[in-house]
Amino acid sequence: MGLVEIIRHFPTFYGVLRQMRALLNSRRPDLLILVDYPGFNLLLAKSAKQLGIPVLYYISPKIWVWRESRIHKIAKRVDHMALIFPFERAYYQRVGLPATYVGHPLVGEVGCDGSVEQVREKLGLDPQRKTVGLFPGSRRGEVVTLLPELLESARQLSQQDPSIQFLLSQAPELPDTLFEAAELFQGHLHRVKGDAHCAIHACDAIVTASGTVTLEMALLNRPMVVIYRMAPLSYAILSRLIKTRWISLVNIVAEREVVPELLQDQAAAETILQQLQPLLQQSPEREAMLQGLEQVRSTLGEGHSAARLAELVEGMI
Repeated sequence: MGLVEIIRHFPTFYGVLRQMRALLNSRRPDLLILVDYPGFNLLLAKSAKQLGIPVLYYISPKIWVWRESRIHKIAKRVDHMALIFPFERAYYQRVGLPATYVGHPLVGEVGCDGSVEQVREKLGLDPQRKTVGLFPGSRRGEVVTLLPELLESARQLSQQDPSIQFLLSQAPELPDTLFEAAELFQGHLHRVKGDAHCAIHACDAIVTASGTVTLEMALLNRPMVVIYRMAPLSYAILSRLIKTRWISLVNIVAEREVVPELLQDQAAAETILQQLQPLLQQSPEREAMLQGLEQVRSTLGEGHSAARLAELVEGMI
């Protein structure tokens, strides 16, 4: 959300905050559970703390990405942090805030019934063709920026190997007009709206925008190339603010480069193909990536995060 949108929604934001503060004051709950959204929730946590109401915060602010200094404010306002990434625990240990890794909510929820061939047929693809996924993101700006390079990559790869088919994933909330350029593609390309997990399952390898979807691909054991572009000024500013070495959650969880990341001008068709082609055959690069994805799945655990979160809640009331 940009600055203009924040300013436009500020009256609503502040109005909801006042209502929630009034409810806390009148009802005095035994426990306040906050979920993500630190810009709002840390203000509410401060109010709860002043009223003596314990605070459990689920899904930590991303202090490991930027503004780590917020951790001192968090430690003063929150009684217990429920984490979805195991590496986050070390940050809170340093300031003495109790923190429990409950697991990532995606684990155990990501899947698609049927064999790869069955899923391809269900989605309208040729069950036997090698399949490359094109995932341009779930935001309008991402699609506008990334789709042209994805289609150009597909065009060049299709010229080299006409038997390859392409699955273009469309987030269900995005309009079809954003994807009109795909209708001009000369080759085997099928657009799938929604049904992201089965779309991932149907692919041999994927080129994807950065985001939570990379974790879904890791959980479904699909090799990927991660790309991202933004306005040059935004990139110049963010690259100085963001602390993480990587942008994809797969690499952040693994704490090493498991999947290639192509940013800005690197996210061009020729570079994408250089990284993608080894993943479409039984190559050392594909095998190394599959081993890395297994490490990520192992790190995230076996699911049941809701049950562990419920146990944490019971222990605080």
